[in-house]
Amino acid sequence: MFSWLKKHFIPHEGNEHRPHFLREESMRRIIVLVVALELIAFIIPSLVNLNLSGGMAAVLPAVLGQLTNEKRAAENLPTLVVNPLLTQAAEMKAQDMAEQGYFAHTSPEGKTPWYWIEQVGYKYQYAGENLAVNFRDSEDVTNAWLNSPTHQANIVKGNYTEMGTGVVRGMYQGKNTVFVAQVYANPLPTPVSPAIVSASVRVAEAAAEPEAQVLGSEVSTVNEQQIEPWQRAFASPRRTTNLLMFAIFSIIALALILYMAVKMRDHHKDLLGNGLAVLAVIGALFVANYYLSYHNMIITDSFDYQLANYES
Repeated sequence: MFSWLKKHFIPHEGNEHRPHFLREESMRRIIVLVVALELIAFIIPSLVNLNLSGGMAAVLPAVLGQLTNEKRAAENLPTLVVNPLLTQAAEMKAQDMAEQGYFAHTSPEGKTPWYWIEQVGYKYQYAGENLAVNFRDSEDVTNAWLNSPTHQANIVKGNYTEMGTGVVRGMYQGKNTVFVAQVYANPLPTPVSPAIVSASVRVAEAAAEPEAQVLGSEVSTVNEQQIEPWQRAFASPRRTTNLLMFAIFSIIALALILYMAVKMRDHHKDLLGNGLAVLAVIGALFVANYYLSYHNMIITDSFDYQLANYES
């Protein structure tokens, strides 16, 4: 192992003071590798995400929900439970935007976010909605929301206990794109009669581990869907690509530093040029990926609502 490292990274008489890793043929292979990674880890996953084909249609909302809960956990807030009714409401809102080609909390017909929540039969005390369009990377959506004070306020609001996320493909401003809606809410407590309270107390006293009753709609028994690492990597192609590129960038940078440190004098300019050229290519890809992910993505003002006197 050491002999291989010495041959490829350390200038000495055995390699004519020209580490194999910095030679032109190695740099060509690295360029091919970098381009392949760009295609496999960023371009192709981005296109597949836009098509929302197969099981990936479910992965994107799950990843967005997981990212929301990670932020709440960082703020020491309770995890939002994924509620199927809120998921349905978010999907209906995203579908309406996709079909009509608009991007706003209120539809051209005047339908507010609460219209879709009420359509699925969800009764709520508090509700909120975040929207995004033209995204390629799930983490970029959440980061864009977190960089907006009003959107972040929705994500970390302590009043919310449940959420749902909808992602739908459609046309916006003449381009095939993706619409995302994330809905947050707190269910309206259902009034309980004294007789029911008395019966509930007797049941609770008899049970060793009483089972909590969830008011309103059926709620997932887990806080969030389990996401495999490969699914999260697929749903966040820019982040995945950047991590891989950063690893290659770091190896080349370390090779250049080691070469210059060991061979203090009479540097081979072609080796230095090879390494710097590849670093420049990787740096350009970092910038290009950032531009492709963010330059068209739009978030609109967040929306939230408190229903003080909800009539059931």
